[in-house]
Amino acid sequence: MRIITRTTAIVAAVSMAAAFTAGGEESVGAQIKEGAKETGQAIKDTAKTIGEKTKEAWRDTKAYASEDRPTYHKGAAHRLGDLKSEIAELKSRRSEAADPEAFDRQLDTLSQQQAKAQGELTRAKEAAGTDDYSEARKEFDTTIGEMEDGIAQARKQLHGSGSQ
Repeated sequence: MRIITRTTAIVAAVSMAAAFTAGGEESVGAQIKEGAKETGQAIKDTAKTIGEKTKEAWRDTKAYASEDRPTYHKGAAHRLGDLKSEIAELKSRRSEAADPEAFDRQLDTLSQQQAKAQGELTRAKEAAGTDDYSEARKEFDTTIGEMEDGIAQARKQLHGSGSQ
């Protein structure tokens, strides 16, 4: 998430510098307004890209496709830990939410999905039969996908990340 912050800061600085140096005929206020508009759009684009990458992260790992149980379990546990960290980071940014109550509901859903995914991963680790393992794994993968979508939606609710 530091990458998002750094990227946002860099985009903002470059946009503001461009606004101040562009069009000597425009008033400073107009230049600032245009720079802020460009910065807002750049932040939206960055958030969208990050959300798409977050969503694809688990699906792109070798662990996701691995038939080797220990490899799958290790990758799944790692991905679940990453998502848990992202949820914690989102909780720390509640004050930035355009609608704090809706944001809280989204975070509550994410916390419930996290608990569900943890249970499904435990069930997959303990499954003796192939059918039980396959079902637990399928449920875990589905829940992880839902969590990734939910995190992307929560990010859109933060000021500067959603539609205006």
